[in-house]
Amino acid sequence: MKKYSVLSVDSNTDYLFFVPITCAFWKKLGYHPYVVLVDNNDISPDILNLILTSAEKVGAHINHFKHIEGYRTCNVAQISRLFAAADPLFNDDDYLITDDMDKFVISDKWFNQQDFSKDIHIFDPDETNYTRLKIGNIGMKAKIWKEVIGISDKSLRENLSDCLSKMLSKESTWDQGWNLDEYILTKRVFESKYYPNNCQMFERGGNQYGMRNGRIDRGAWKETFMQCISSSVIDVHLHRDPYKDEIWADTKIIMSLVFSELERAYFEGYKQKFVELV
Repeated sequence: MKKYSVLSVDSNTDYLFFVPITCAFWKKLGYHPYVVLVDNNDISPDILNLILTSAEKVGAHINHFKHIEGYRTCNVAQISRLFAAADPLFNDDDYLITDDMDKFVISDKWFNQQDFSKDIHIFDPDETNYTRLKIGNIGMKAKIWKEVIGISDKSLRENLSDCLSKMLSKESTWDQGWNLDEYILTKRVFESKYYPNNCQMFERGGNQYGMRNGRIDRGAWKETFMQCISSSVIDVHLHRDPYKDEIWADTKIIMSLVFSELERAYFEGYKQKFVELV
């Protein structure tokens, strides 16, 4: 069994920037990063080349995915994670865990605590009072993903196109499409034969800032940064201005928890190249 982290991204540069770094964090935890990169021919060739070569260097697999016309690229990217198991790259026994691109994962203990006698692993269900599942983080073997989501023997593109045509009107507003991935995920898991008895849930709890325990969060960046750095960090919900000097300085401190000096120097060079191209 191989373990994979399933991520996605479109042409939004704030998210594109994180691709190789986020993938490198997952790699450190023993997961093979898999990224659906939705391209609508609106990514600069130079930026695209930098992303692809840097991601390859850290061991990520990039599915350079041609956009499905008629929908927002962000919606295609979000929902693609649910159908990743359709990719022939994966064996039925491979383990796939989903997450967002704008998160760094830090804690090996937190992300590798699964009891594999259970079929579905749900991280932090108490954040939504057990009423809605969030894409970060749900883990299952590829075979279970196919069964729960209803993935056919068709390609990833065909499965995703079928889902979009049924679930999202091309005239839908941004708000109507934004949480569709989590709506589908919640409905399919809750209605599956696995929920709740064959699910393992990892409660996390919140802190005094209204954020999740162990998370450095952009909603209270300085407060949670100081609190978590001085105690323990599970993950990081990344700042909207990732290359600003003060935020990048904080980000480098976070990176020092996981990466060597040489690795951090590589990402410093990557950041400088990215900013020049943007």
